[in-house]
Amino acid sequence: MDEREMIEKIKKSAQQIDVPKELWPEQIRKQLEQGKEQPAARAGRKKWYRYRAAAAAACLCLCFGAAGLAYRTQSRQQAVGEGVQMWPEQKMEESDRSTQASNGQQADNVQGEATEYAENADHDVSRPDTVLLLEPVKKLGKMYTLADDYGSVYDVLEQSAYAAVKDLERKEAAKAEDVEMDTMDDGLTGGGSSSFASDEALYNGTDFSSTNLQVEGVDESDIVKTDGSFLYVVQEAQICVLDVRQRMPKVAGMIRPDMDEDTDRICDMYVADGLLTVIIQTQTEPALLLDDHAAAAEESKAGTEGKREAAKALTQEDVWYMDTAGVTKVVTYQITDPLHPVVQDTAVQDGWYKTSRKIANRLILFTAQSLSVSNETPRENALKEDALQTWLPAVNGKVASADCIYLPKQGREGLFMVSMDLADHSKVLDMKLVVNQNAELYVTGHSVYLYESAYTNKAVRTKIARFVLGTDGMIQAKAAKTVKGSITDTFALHERDGYLQVLTSVTSAQPWENRVYVLDEAMKVVGKLTGLAEGEQIYAARFAGTAGYFVTYRNTDPLFTVDFSDPRQPRVIGELKVTGFSEYLHFWSDSKLLGIGYETDPDSGETIGVKLSMFDISDPGNVTEEAKLVLKDASHSDAMYEYKSVLVDLKKNLIAFTTENYKEQRMRKYRVFSYDNGKFVSKVDRILAREEKMYDGSSWRSVYVGDTLYLVSEKKVIVFDMKGDWREIGKENYVKKKTKE
Repeated sequence: MDEREMIEKIKKSAQQIDVPKELWPEQIRKQLEQGKEQPAARAGRKKWYRYRAAAAAACLCLCFGAAGLAYRTQSRQQAVGEGVQMWPEQKMEESDRSTQASNGQQADNVQGEATEYAENADHDVSRPDTVLLLEPVKKLGKMYTLADDYGSVYDVLEQSAYAAVKDLERKEAAKAEDVEMDTMDDGLTGGGSSSFASDEALYNGTDFSSTNLQVEGVDESDIVKTDGSFLYVVQEAQICVLDVRQRMPKVAGMIRPDMDEDTDRICDMYVADGLLTVIIQTQTEPALLLDDHAAAAEESKAGTEGKREAAKALTQEDVWYMDTAGVTKVVTYQITDPLHPVVQDTAVQDGWYKTSRKIANRLILFTAQSLSVSNETPRENALKEDALQTWLPAVNGKVASADCIYLPKQGREGLFMVSMDLADHSKVLDMKLVVNQNAELYVTGHSVYLYESAYTNKAVRTKIARFVLGTDGMIQAKAAKTVKGSITDTFALHERDGYLQVLTSVTSAQPWENRVYVLDEAMKVVGKLTGLAEGEQIYAARFAGTAGYFVTYRNTDPLFTVDFSDPRQPRVIGELKVTGFSEYLHFWSDSKLLGIGYETDPDSGETIGVKLSMFDISDPGNVTEEAKLVLKDASHSDAMYEYKSVLVDLKKNLIAFTTENYKEQRMRKYRVFSYDNGKFVSKVDRILAREEKMYDGSSWRSVYVGDTLYLVSEKKVIVFDMKGDWREIGKENYVKKKTKE
């Protein structure tokens, strides 16, 4: 029996039995620290041997291996916080099994393997996985390197400050050569995802809609939420609670977090499991800072790189500026009684709020901030423990430890990823600080992917790094890869069965082309397609099962179908050309794909109006446009850039979104359609605002509870009866209403 077979047998034996809590690696580690064995553990082991001796031996081998690794990572646990269970991520590849037998640590070679990836599935957090925590990955390809210590972090930030001016000069030179630099979208455009009301998500027997999610099973925050009895609406400095148990909404109360209403604002929130989690953007008090960048600019011009004193001498005047730093606060309320919410916990994380995800009972919070070091503070002083928080982010007062920081060769933007327990924010499960150059995010139930574009070797390339999310909240760096082209938005990436499918547009070459990449768990390219839709660019994408659909555009809209059933040999199996193009794709059913975009003149390319398309995808290799509807009185729709503003539900037979018209009759409308007998049927066509009032900045969300549809903004709610004629049955203006606190 070779080593691999032995490992598989041990793994299978361990997975067939439940490990007693006394034998969990964390418990054993505590026993080792105490220097003696607890009676309960001895009793537990005796009972274990008595009934399942052979399996227990395998489990102990796994557990003590984990205990050894836990001991080596003790310093990181202390930096993250107390009470952290050092359980690993879901799946470890054979290539990651490090051979450390030469050091007498043969137990470390036993690597467990958790359950296989399931597409768009929630994690099972009912028990910890029987897998070991690997040593931290030192290098993520050519993208990031684990910091050796705080000094290496300091050095990268210092060098990046001096390189900033040269980078600007390089970009100016590129413009002079008429090289087109692609920019990345903010990750909120195009694509589509499943907005659904789960049959299991019932409140008092009434079904209700959820937020339109990018990845099913991975909850996202939003400005409007419902639990089936109440609507929760973000209003800058408070949450308005609307009682909809009697169908017509009534203001039941206001939840006002402790914050400065002049400077702070509520960004988003979650409502689930009797908890309201509010994400608040705050900031530090303004401070006067000396602009060291002026010295760096003078140094770059003078060609005296590395001589800070000479550079400062070239600066004729000290340049001072006002600066504030972003701080993100998470406040969770118990809302068993929404009219009397109780603050349960508060967490404070440095940085400006970027996004977040809720996976089971864990919150993954992403904040961003520019990192810099000052010439006014000597390096040795900046590295002292009491000075670290002046230039590095912290969560709940704990600064990111050096062995959680990943560094590029150059970069000053810090992305702070923190995993915390929603029920107890003091339990910071793990953290990673990634210094980058404006990376974007794609988050699944298993992974976080960071991607950023760079212009190198006369072409735009995208670097992608993968971090694995463990069922215990741990965040582990895995690998990275660079692919050619730029990514339109996060919907151009899709994780399935351990593979990452990536769509890119190469617009730095002539003619333009589009590419398909398939990366494995180690971020190695295992499949690729090139030269697709020459002269065009990807506008929208959507994946389901083994098929991927993406739209490119020039004057017509080719909808491509890619077969990913063999990840190593992706194939284009269909291409449908229709007029106009879709910017938002959303599965209506297993055999129908909805597109929302623009109708255009095929000769001139002039926009005619907003277009709805229903594609028949029952045969992925022969997709047809089953129906289309052109809204000539609409110039634009929020659906093009904010997928959370769209409500699509097959069970209720509704498609809801808003449109704007910038032409002769300038107005904003609310549109609701059903899809019957191969046609789009208008159910609601309601004017929301005309002329200058259409620019009031309101963000609208569609929510249904039972057979009632609510169109909600931060100022008012409009109510429609879905049962029957879809008539408007009332509205509530609550922006100026006052209630007792």
